[in-house]
Amino acid sequence: MARAGRKDRGLFSKLDSAGKPVWFVRLYHEGRARQFGSFPNKTKAREFYEKSKLEQKEGKFFPDRYQQGGFDLVDTVIDRYLLTVATRKPKNQVAERYFGAWWKRYFQGRRLNAVTVHALEEARQSLLKTVIAEGKNGAPDKLMTPQRVNRYMAWLRHVLNGVVRDGKLPNNPVLKLKMYKEPKGKTRFLSMEEERILLDKLGPIYGPWARLAILTGLRQAEQFHLQWKDVDLERGILTLPTTKAGGVQYAPLNDEAKTILRTLNSWQRSKWVFPSKNPATPMDARNFYHYVWVPTVTATGMEWVTWHDLRHTFASRLAMNGQNEGTIAALLRHSTTALVKRYAHLSPSHLKAAVEGVAEFGKGAGESTERRAPEGQPEAVSSGTATDTVTAGSVEEAGKR
Repeated sequence: MARAGRKDRGLFSKLDSAGKPVWFVRLYHEGRARQFGSFPNKTKAREFYEKSKLEQKEGKFFPDRYQQGGFDLVDTVIDRYLLTVATRKPKNQVAERYFGAWWKRYFQGRRLNAVTVHALEEARQSLLKTVIAEGKNGAPDKLMTPQRVNRYMAWLRHVLNGVVRDGKLPNNPVLKLKMYKEPKGKTRFLSMEEERILLDKLGPIYGPWARLAILTGLRQAEQFHLQWKDVDLERGILTLPTTKAGGVQYAPLNDEAKTILRTLNSWQRSKWVFPSKNPATPMDARNFYHYVWVPTVTATGMEWVTWHDLRHTFASRLAMNGQNEGTIAALLRHSTTALVKRYAHLSPSHLKAAVEGVAEFGKGAGESTERRAPEGQPEAVSSGTATDTVTAGSVEEAGKR
């Protein structure tokens, strides 16, 4: 007796207008029957059926994406993401909303299946052509850098990763793009002339704030959240109860820094050293950045300067004054000296003194620094000027003293 053919529940066929059979799938979802199709043959219909049944068991079956019209709207996905991130990342709302608004404009009215590698590459090219500053006196316009474009793509990649996890997208197209190569960032610090220009533009109110950052190396959040109860002008010490490292730290004050703090009259009306217009709250760093810092730096016409560059300026001047890595790390309140190596090249006097010590090592007090050369060769003087024979590794080790 012949074996009966395989029967697949949920699969059925119909004849199309040309009389050719096409296949459909019927699934029960949330208490009602849903029909999907058409499929060109039974094999394709069966594959869809089995995949959908598995997704139902795992809670990842979203039938709306298979209906006419395609996947969810990109706008809807981004809005949903911004709602969830509002509670998880309250400090990053400006950046989150900015990137979200840009991608919503770019994919306006389009669905997730429109987010392809080709569309993303077109978006990158569009961003690279974006003018962020018009050139002056015949200079070319300043365009968006590849590094900045990478930030746009990284943001969308993060959003789409969540969509893939929810089963609403089979894969993340951003992962198929190779990010632009980014150059290693340089340590930006101000020259004396740049500092003068910047402080003059900031004016008598905000100029001393920036000067205090240069004199102390405080991070912006540490400085703007400073309370008068944590300022000890007699001992010259600032107590920082909340720091990046997580614990209480202390920052010494020199005479000029103490003078700047004494000139501030905020102690008469607020517990905060740098209060906002509402004396009950500290200065909002985002408001300061948008309404004070950005217009001021733009007006100077200098290479772009961030508030954190004032901290770099503090560390750089310590290095140029001959301080060693341990001292700089302590004043920056770093747990190690690893991050201080960026300032090592700014301390030539300290490094020269170190290699001079190598030349003098093991010699008596009265012993001449001259050494006799082999016969037939001119005598050479062993001094710190012959630094070309010192390896890079020995200089680095010397810098750690």
